[in-house]
Amino acid sequence: MNPIRVVQVGLGPIGQACVRVLSKKPGIELAGGVDIDPRKAGQDIGQVCGLDQDLGVAVRADLPGALSDWRPQVVVHTTLSFLDRVQHQLIDIIQAGACVVSSTEELFYPFQRDPAFCQRIDSLARQHGVALVGTGVNPGFAMDVLPLCLTSVCVRVEKITVTRIVDASKRRLPLQRKIGAGMSRTEFEERVTKGQFGHIGLRESAYAVMNALGWPVDEIEENIWPVLAETRVQTRFLTVEPEQVAGLHQVLLASSDGRERLALELRMAVGAQEDYDSVEIVGDPPLSVRINGGIFGDTATIGVLVNAVPRIIDAQPGLRTMVELPLPHASL
Repeated sequence: MNPIRVVQVGLGPIGQACVRVLSKKPGIELAGGVDIDPRKAGQDIGQVCGLDQDLGVAVRADLPGALSDWRPQVVVHTTLSFLDRVQHQLIDIIQAGACVVSSTEELFYPFQRDPAFCQRIDSLARQHGVALVGTGVNPGFAMDVLPLCLTSVCVRVEKITVTRIVDASKRRLPLQRKIGAGMSRTEFEERVTKGQFGHIGLRESAYAVMNALGWPVDEIEENIWPVLAETRVQTRFLTVEPEQVAGLHQVLLASSDGRERLALELRMAVGAQEDYDSVEIVGDPPLSVRINGGIFGDTATIGVLVNAVPRIIDAQPGLRTMVELPLPHASL
C-alpha cells in the first residue's frame, strides 16, 4: 500500500512531538508542517521539531498555499482549543481535499456546543469527500472512549464514575499555565467567574458518553475549584509558592430521567502526590478499573492523534467522532 501523505498544522509542543513520531512511522509520508510563528517559518521542519536531521522541507506559514503545494491526504491539526478560533483553518484544510485529525478539544463532540458550526463543517466535508474528527487523551480517550469500551462487557449500566488525577509538574508548560499554576486564588476565581477558565472538553466527554448509552441529558452540573499548594513546588518551567494555585479540581455531574448517571472528576495540579485514572461502573457486571501511574497525557495525546490517521482516511465523509470510528490502535 502507498504511504498516507500527512501534513502537520501547528508546531507547538504537541505538534512538534507529532512530527517526531510521524517522520519515523511506517506507512506515513510526512509532507510538511505549517505554523504561523515567524521564527519557525522557513526553517527545516526537522530542526524546528528537535530531530537530529533535516527532513528537507521548510516550515510554512501560509496554510492554503502549503496545502495546495503539498496535497496531503490527512492533516494532523494541533493549534487551538475552541471551535470559533479554528473554523477557518478547518475550512482551508477541507477545501484542499484533506481529512483532519484535530486536537481541538471542543471538536471532540461539538453538537450541543455549536450546532450551526457542525452543520457547516459537516456539509463542507461531505461536499469535498473528506472526514474530520477531534480527539486526544482528554477528551478523546481517558474520560469517554475508555469507559465506553469497558461497558461493552456489561448487559446493564446504571452509572459511570470516571476519576483522573494528574501530577501536572511532569507536563508541558502550556498545560501548567492552562490549569492556573502560579496564580493567586483571587485571579483563579475571577477567571472561573468570567467563564474563561477550566479544563476544556469535560462537557464534550459527558455528552459523548450519555448519548452513546442512550441517556437523554436532563441536567449537567459543573464546578471548578483551585488546588492550592501546601509547600513550594518547582517544575522545569515555573515555581509555585505555598497558598498559590497549583492546579484545578473540576467535577461534572450529568443526570438523566432524574437520576445521576455520570460523574467526571478531574484533579490536575503540579506537585500532586499520585497519578491515576479510574473507571467505576455500576451495572451487571460491575467493573472497577484503575490505571496506577495514570495515562501520561502528552504522549497519549500524540499516540491517539497519530493512530487515528489511518482510521479517518477510511471514514465516511463528514464530521465524525471517536465514538463512531473503528477503535484506533497502535501500529508499529
